[in-house]
Amino acid sequence: MKFASSAISRRAFLQLGAGAVVLAGLPGPSLAAAPAKVTTANGWVSNVQYSGFFLGIERGYFEEFGVTAEFLPGGPNAPDTLVSLSAGQAEIATANWLPFIDAVQKGNDFVLIGAQWAKSPAAVMSMAKKPLLTPKDMLGMKILIQKPSDTQIIDAILDGAGLPHEYTTAPTGFSPEPLLAGDGDAYLAFATNQPITLEKMGLVAGKDFHVTLLDDLGYQVTQGLYLTSRKYLTENRAAVVGYMAGMIKSWKAAVAEPEAALDVVLNKYGADLGLDAAQQKRQNELQMPLVAPTPDTKLFALTPSVFTGPMTVVAKAAGRTVPDFAKIADTTVVDEALAKLA
Repeated sequence: MKFASSAISRRAFLQLGAGAVVLAGLPGPSLAAAPAKVTTANGWVSNVQYSGFFLGIERGYFEEFGVTAEFLPGGPNAPDTLVSLSAGQAEIATANWLPFIDAVQKGNDFVLIGAQWAKSPAAVMSMAKKPLLTPKDMLGMKILIQKPSDTQIIDAILDGAGLPHEYTTAPTGFSPEPLLAGDGDAYLAFATNQPITLEKMGLVAGKDFHVTLLDDLGYQVTQGLYLTSRKYLTENRAAVVGYMAGMIKSWKAAVAEPEAALDVVLNKYGADLGLDAAQQKRQNELQMPLVAPTPDTKLFALTPSVFTGPMTVVAKAAGRTVPDFAKIADTTVVDEALAKLA
């Protein structure tokens, strides 16, 4: 007679022992539930825009709340994030407001659950010789815009200040160099991106040029939206709340330790993408005050009044029909996530 290996014998013994315990009416060994896999469709390549997310994956923050966080990188050749969400390739997607509204109008039952930016990075740049610091400064200016719909943003700012639409526009690209060349008086940009181009030329923000957030001009918008499908949220609410708890903890750590967050991007998640380390470092520095403007910022929270105010005005001006906020958002996901972190 041959005997099984000691490993098999031990496993059989343990199984027999566990069964004996149950048969005896005593509680058996508890089995921890497997983490829920939650995949995020990111809108761009893996860079510091997602530094908090990557830091959280590295440190196991999502696992603390029963979630294994994975992601689909974005980029020029990647599917649109909302397409990935609709196709079931991701459980969470990042998106901007108007594409989200368009997707809802097409019949997608998507729900907003949070937003990365507490303060939008949308901004307008101007040179020191003709600064744009208030809505009134826009009057008579030639403003460089990247897409025709940007005029609706300018109009909303002027309307909010009770000013006439006295300005002109000119199309431009992603670089602020035409502003420097004098092709226009101001340039719609992102505070975390185009200003770095001028800084690398030796210009100093606040001295040689100005960066004014649209938020400070009265145009409050929420960007860096996170959403899921209503079906997934209903059937997997614990996983969505756990995901958001992990995300909030991750970004809190990134704000407190920006160098650690940068290191994770440059040396792992974006290591093979040819990222400019100096540019990424500066972008990371610029984004943190917008993710968490104050120490008591409620990270990832959605503010209903912002959505029902300027964001709805601009969407309707662009020909969209905007559903009631309560029908397209669930603000309690962040509340439940914060309760887990308390």
